[in-house]
Amino acid sequence: MKKLLSMLAMVMVLSSMISCEKHDEVVSAASLPYEVTAFVQTHFPNVEILNVIKDYSGQKAYDFEITLNDGTRLDISKNGKWKEVENYKKGVPSSIMPMSIVAYVTDNHPDAIVVSIDRERGYEVALSIGLDVVFDQSGNFSRYDN
Repeated sequence: MKKLLSMLAMVMVLSSMISCEKHDEVVSAASLPYEVTAFVQTHFPNVEILNVIKDYSGQKAYDFEITLNDGTRLDISKNGKWKEVENYKKGVPSSIMPMSIVAYVTDNHPDAIVVSIDRERGYEVALSIGLDVVFDQSGNFSRYDN
């Protein structure tokens, strides 16, 4: 009986912890921090913000998922540091990429454009020709990824 009560108590505690977790919410572009707005205006001039989702990864930790009217999707932290940028129609602006990545793609795949870039423990770049290229944190070529 004690085991059953113990397990029931643990289940209740776990379910209350899960229910306390914040859910993603749609917010206005006007509520974005200055750093995020400045990033968008700098790298995507004359492009309108269509949708902003405040994406919670914990009780207080969150990022923004932003959709622009040119087809760009951004995953960006509240301090303006991008995590992922993708635009499968126009490509990703070279102004956000390390110059070594821009140079590598230009030299080795001149007919390709970067359609997606993700940075976590380095950079993962998707090219319009169907290749994924991995670079280290400094932007140096590491390998092709399948």
